Amino acid sequence: MADQTPQSARAPRGWFLTVMTVLFLLLALSDFTKAFQFANNPAIGGLVVLGHKFHGVAHNLVLGPIFGIVLLIYAFGIWNMRAWVLPLSIVYAFYVPVNMVMFWSLHQLPPPTVGFIVMYLFLSLTGSVGTAIYLAYHRERLN
Repeated sequence: MADQTPQSARAPRGWFLTVMTVLFLLLALSDFTKAFQFANNPAIGGLVVLGHKFHGVAHNLVLGPIFGIVLLIYAFGIWNMRAWVLPLSIVYAFYVPVNMVMFWSLHQLPPPTVGFIVMYLFLSLTGSVGTAIYLAYHRERLN
């Protein structure tokens, strides 16, 4: 059944959720292209799930689109201010920090600069945890 709420009666999404929706669309596009990224440069390309970096074009060709679809669903829910997006945002808010900590602890990588770490943490945690907090705080706007 189609949504019968007139567009003018819906609560506005606001600039933060609009920006986050665009960023989640870009993340989805990135996940859809993980196989190409890996084929181009295996050292930096590839999907990371719970700290494990997937090697091989085939793994990334299968798993990248799956995660891309999840991010498209998430972006759709935010854009349309759907109530079902709140639980998804909470799961994603936990997934991102766990994924980051597990990746950094499982892989022996040269330490990045402090500036990179601060910027990366700010962007990733604002995108994941910040969006979940914003949606939870404004859940009355969700339909």
